[in-house]
Amino acid sequence: MKIFKRAGVLVLLMYGVFGPSICFGASVPAAVLGQEDIAVTVHIESRRFIPHVVKLRVGQQVRLILKNEDVELHAFVPANLLVRTNVQVSGDGAPQFGKEGLRRVLIPSGGQVELVFTSTKAGSFPFFCDLPGHMMNGTFVIDGRTDRLE
Repeated sequence: MKIFKRAGVLVLLMYGVFGPSICFGASVPAAVLGQEDIAVTVHIESRRFIPHVVKLRVGQQVRLILKNEDVELHAFVPANLLVRTNVQVSGDGAPQFGKEGLRRVLIPSGGQVELVFTSTKAGSFPFFCDLPGHMMNGTFVIDGRTDRLE
């Protein structure tokens, strides 16, 4: 019987250490959990992000699809939006991580990258391409309200 009690305590301790809270990122208040997920596609063409303004809500799981339709390599740099946020990256881009999480993703010509994350803080967050020779930028606007966007 002692073995089962010890095993149960060990499982609880491991779940507490390695459970859902281990992810990068702040916890989202329960009031905003469960909002519908959203998929947003941002096209990169003619050295522009289209659309250049992306509206989201706090607590909303986002599948951000970046399609590079230009003939040159571009980068997607989400300044401060994804700091300490758990991000799943897929596609044919090259993600680069730093101590704060995802720094940027390089997207080849004709390439596509998908980023899945949950927005955790309200505000305006710029994104841009930091490769030399051109200036491309946009903005994420994260609404802190828990009701639906109109």
